[in-house]
Amino acid sequence: MANDPFVELRGDFLRDHVDVIDAVVQATPGASRMSILREIVGTWVDQKVHEASLIARVRRHNGTDVEADRSRSGRGAA
Repeated sequence: MANDPFVELRGDFLRDHVDVIDAVVQATPGASRMSILREIVGTWVDQKVHEASLIARVRRHNGTDVEADRSRSGRGAA
């Protein structure tokens, strides 16, 4: 089972949130609560990884420069 990419998570969710997820499941052929939640979490993870990479890029290129020399775009000076 060491190669199994899935981990079981359990927890409580707000009823209003589960109601919306259930409505999306009903409107999406072949969907389940878990498939919808995996999609939501996957999108959130992708956004966070992208956010972290931008932060790292800005810190790497602008982190030690004086403020006047920092690039607002996060890219190095041309």
